Amino acid sequence: MVDKHDESKTSAKTQTGHMIVQNETPCGSEEQEALRQSERKFRMLFHNAGDAIFLWELIPGGAPVLIEANEIAARRLGYRLGDMPGMLLTDISPMSPDEMSVTIGKVIAEKHRTFESAYRTRDGAYIPIEISSHVFKLGEKTVMLSIARDISARKAESKSLTEAYNREKKLRQDLETEIGKRVDFTRALVHELKTPLTPLIASGEALLEISQGETELRLAGNIYRGAMNLERRINDLLDYARGEMGVLKVRVQPLNISPLLLDLAAEVSPQFDRKQQSLELEIDDDIPLVTADEDRLRQVLLNLLNNAAKFTQRGGQITIGATVSGKMLQLSVADTGRGMSPEEQAHIFKPYYRVEDEIDPNDGMGIGLTLCKMLVTLQGGDIWFESEKGRGSTFYFTLPLAMKVERDG
Repeated sequence: MVDKHDESKTSAKTQTGHMIVQNETPCGSEEQEALRQSERKFRMLFHNAGDAIFLWELIPGGAPVLIEANEIAARRLGYRLGDMPGMLLTDISPMSPDEMSVTIGKVIAEKHRTFESAYRTRDGAYIPIEISSHVFKLGEKTVMLSIARDISARKAESKSLTEAYNREKKLRQDLETEIGKRVDFTRALVHELKTPLTPLIASGEALLEISQGETELRLAGNIYRGAMNLERRINDLLDYARGEMGVLKVRVQPLNISPLLLDLAAEVSPQFDRKQQSLELEIDDDIPLVTADEDRLRQVLLNLLNNAAKFTQRGGQITIGATVSGKMLQLSVADTGRGMSPEEQAHIFKPYYRVEDEIDPNDGMGIGLTLCKMLVTLQGGDIWFESEKGRGSTFYFTLPLAMKVERDG
């Protein structure tokens, strides 16, 4: 008859706070060896982990007591590993008792919680950390396993990015302030210039109507044209300032462009006649409607025509072209003038850049073509040019056809 041995299990707490099950049966030695090997592997992983690991015993009404920490936790906090068990969480945490109570309460309620905090080292320094804490039962005790990741580098990078953002924000605000001051100054300047200019234009126009002799007509015409030219430049300056601030507006609508081109040709013909320049129109038949702001389009064309006249020699030719290209209308102003060198072409659309005029080196403010680019872009088109030194220049720009807008609508 075989005696039956009662199997009994006793629990022993190791120094690590882990519970080892001891089996007193004859085969218990093998199970114990397997358990010891498992614990050695756990201890190796525990102490070689890249993050600090803490095992706390949660004491009702008191601060958590440290059962064990791994080597990296001791090294980062500046303690010897053997001195850490028994320490209170308040010894290494900057949280107040109330904050700690609330935080631990949330961890207990949720069983698992990840949050940012900090640990205080032995010499009083603070290490920002991200903590992942788990609460569970270990025998009769409630324990909290906390894995703390050092986020000093992340915090430093975040601080650096925040500082860079704040610097950029301040620079942008300073720039906007300066641009605002510039726009305010420009508006005031325009007002001061236009106030005396208005009666000058009206008087010049009246003199043209009442003048009798050739000399009188010529002088009255010079006054009127000079005043109108000055007003146009003042308006360009104000529009450019608005464009810099992003408040320059266009009001596009379906527009029949052929009458506009004929009207402009008639308007600038006297200017061209004085230099014995010829003005030609090469316009496709039955051009469809375009979507454009008529006043702004007139402003672009006048700028291009005035430039063409200014840089074309006496007896030269200027040609206005209009042709349909796909879903866009392509307009052009070509001249047989001096053309531009590659160096000049590289800067032609930059503000305040002027191609020197041999006749009047100080003529113009250098914003006409920059403003043309702004206005064409706002109307949904593009602008470019072709030029060769000594062989003239052609400026092209496009506008969307009205039927494209109708299909999209």
